[in-house]
Amino acid sequence: MIAAPARLVRARPVGARIARADDRLVLIALVAIVLLVTGLPDLIARVSAPPDRVFMGIVLNVPDTAQYLSWARESSRAVLIENRLTPERGEPVFFNLFWLGVGRLAAGLGLGLTETLQLVRPLAGAGYLLATYWLAGLLTRDRLERWTAFLVAGLGGGLGWLLVLGKQFTGGDVLFPLDLYVNESNTVLSVMAFPLAAASGLLLLLALGLAALALERGDLRPALAAGASALVLGLMHGYDLLIVYAVVGTTALALAARSRERIRPLLIAALVCGPSAPAAAYLAYLTSASPIWRGVLAQYGNAGVYTPTPPHLLILIGLPLWIVLIGLPLAWRRGPRAFVGAASPRDLLLASWLVVGFLLLYIPTDFQIKMLAAWQVPVAIVAARLLARSAGRRLRARPSTLAALLVIATLPVNLYLVSWRIVELGRHDYPYYLQRDEVAAMAWLAENSRPDDVVLSSLTIGQYLPGVAGNSAFLAHWAQTLDFFEKRRLVGAFFAAQTPEATRLETLRRYGVRYVFYAQPEREIGRFDPASSPHLRPAFISPSASVYRVVEQ
Repeated sequence: MIAAPARLVRARPVGARIARADDRLVLIALVAIVLLVTGLPDLIARVSAPPDRVFMGIVLNVPDTAQYLSWARESSRAVLIENRLTPERGEPVFFNLFWLGVGRLAAGLGLGLTETLQLVRPLAGAGYLLATYWLAGLLTRDRLERWTAFLVAGLGGGLGWLLVLGKQFTGGDVLFPLDLYVNESNTVLSVMAFPLAAASGLLLLLALGLAALALERGDLRPALAAGASALVLGLMHGYDLLIVYAVVGTTALALAARSRERIRPLLIAALVCGPSAPAAAYLAYLTSASPIWRGVLAQYGNAGVYTPTPPHLLILIGLPLWIVLIGLPLAWRRGPRAFVGAASPRDLLLASWLVVGFLLLYIPTDFQIKMLAAWQVPVAIVAARLLARSAGRRLRARPSTLAALLVIATLPVNLYLVSWRIVELGRHDYPYYLQRDEVAAMAWLAENSRPDDVVLSSLTIGQYLPGVAGNSAFLAHWAQTLDFFEKRRLVGAFFAAQTPEATRLETLRRYGVRYVFYAQPEREIGRFDPASSPHLRPAFISPSASVYRVVEQ
């Protein structure tokens, strides 16, 4: 009579261990599949390049990724680097730990920067996905909630696929691109095209998850680990520190307000946020004291990219946010005071991230969209909890069925995004490909010119010059190039046939231009032929691309 129950008691841990082992195998398989699928656009683009074209190794968003590759190239040789995406000179500064690592790794392995980035991409992507799974387990109650939250946050997207269907009837592009193409709130898109965003997402989730453990246990060790994660995050992607500070600070204040031991939560919050404060202070100093970086920050609004308004946010984040908005008022009947009083520290942190994170999305800055970083994670976790704990009863459906439907409904966006990149890159055209002669001209510049030499070109070519040739570009990036719109106007005037030669010479002298790059993108701007100018001499000539040296007469 006693033996049977004893066997049953012993059987539970064994079953739990088997389930955990099975979960780990499934998790590893899913992560491997995501990494494989998200690597297809780059792989197909490389192997399908025509003989006269070179794939430049960028899957999406050439301006920003080319900017990062410039930082990586400069960091491969020095810790303190200059901004090569503008002709103005500035003092070398330390700027980004991630791209310092990429640059040094490329130099150590003897590989190109984009090839090195394809080695780093799966590491950052796997870390982001695994951290999402870990945090989902920390903030959910059971296996169903954990897997639902992970699959929705890690693999899913919003309702942007409806916009894709809509454009089939309206023609043209998607009506609201920011409802679909924002990587900050899309794990798969970050894993596919933005390794920095994936690595930053990993560190952000670690910092907040470890902070939750520290606040719940009153333990200083996870707080110190969270502080270390936040410090590295601040050296890589300083915007995200605002999320850490706001979420951890709000949670600590709520715990201190309801507890007799008021100092402990505040001390833990200080240990989480304190180590990264010097990094935040350095970035604030850099963007205020340095004329170059102050000018760069002032131009951040040039992109015109801001957080979608709340109605559009419902498209970008999709069904999980709908579930949260509908389900929370129904589940939260006891009122906020009772909720805060009964919630565990980790639940308080989740609630803080959800609410305070939403408020951060609309801070009055030009970089407000950066506050979307990983916000899909708390939304997915809360949605999974609501489905499992209340929706099933109200809808008279099994929670597992509802969870499966939710996961399936969030997958189409990312299936489209991967397919879209394969099709787009299959066109083998600018800006993702350059002609082989254009790359050869950049290689000539890398070998025969100095980094301080300013090269004037179109924006299409200029965005690649700092990362490929290592020169300072006259026109390269909507924020990094100071007085961007004025320099874009000057480039247009330079290549216009009707522009007086004296005006061209004034531009060359004013900005210390040493070389002029001339290829198809420049020909498309205007009909000016550099060979006709008395102030330019051919330095590199090929059928499709030439480089002219500026000479004084």
